[in-house]
Amino acid sequence: MTITGPKFFRHIIFVAGLYILLLTLGCVGYILIEGWSWTDSIYMTVITISTVGFGEIRPLSPIGRVFTGALIVMGVSTTAYAFSTLADIIVAGEFRSLFWRRRMQKRIDKLRGHFIVCGYGRVGEHVVSELLANNVQLVVVEILANLGPELENVGVIPVEGNATHDAALIQAGITHAAGICCCLPNDSDNVYVALTARALSPNLTVISRANSLESERKLQIAGVDHVINPYVTSGRRMARQLIHPNILEFMDVVMHRGEVDILIEDIAVSERSSLRDVTIEDTEIRRRLGANILAVRRPDGEIFVNPGVEFALRAGDTMIALGTPEQLDQLATEAENRQ
Repeated sequence: MTITGPKFFRHIIFVAGLYILLLTLGCVGYILIEGWSWTDSIYMTVITISTVGFGEIRPLSPIGRVFTGALIVMGVSTTAYAFSTLADIIVAGEFRSLFWRRRMQKRIDKLRGHFIVCGYGRVGEHVVSELLANNVQLVVVEILANLGPELENVGVIPVEGNATHDAALIQAGITHAAGICCCLPNDSDNVYVALTARALSPNLTVISRANSLESERKLQIAGVDHVINPYVTSGRRMARQLIHPNILEFMDVVMHRGEVDILIEDIAVSERSSLRDVTIEDTEIRRRLGANILAVRRPDGEIFVNPGVEFALRAGDTMIALGTPEQLDQLATEAENRQ
């Protein structure tokens, strides 16, 4: 909670109402009891409830003194209540906010190889949902503070801040992240985030949305590895859905985890892998594991689709493989030579 929250303003309105009530009560009381004018009554009421120590502007009757004493007690009580409640809102709220931020930062500092999503708007929300469905570690940088609890509830570590600022990306652990997705609605902001991210972590995988073809070119110049135009992508998908509905339905099945037991994943071949410098025929991946290699991407970006049995895998290659989660896990174990 911050001191500019709804509770703070409700408190201010309530205290102001109390002071107006005391001022009105005091003025009416002095007019009825002492027969003073409105100006004298207002002045006497103000110096009484504020306890500034000024003397009486006129001699008071016994009843007037009792009324003044009661007015002093009410004024002091109202002032004490106002300051104590305000202090509680400010101090307690700031401490809670500070504790929450420190707790989130400790979680981020422990992350390695996580992904960062900048912006939790219409595009960012779907990116987060898909990443969470694949059980990845995720940090979201969002400028709107009220989205923090919502993000934490869905299993995301939120960072409140402007993604175009270096401090926000550093706070999100960009130096230890595997990739960043720029989902801000403004293309110029995405360009700036991409430049900053690339400067802070040169080996980071950077993906960004773009709203125009001109922005795509600028984002690529800024160092973005993959630029996604949601309008172009959705248009192509709609057209392909009309032409090849069965193919797209199949791709939806294998690209989304759910109750189905078949997936497509990319698996890298390490220097220690037993698959290194071995042909696909000799690896017997299909016979032993049941997985299928659909394509292989070389480190230089060259892609071999449906490689033949004589194709030899190399260290640094990325295999696009089809299979069940268990089959792909076994293939990843051999590709990375994990114990």
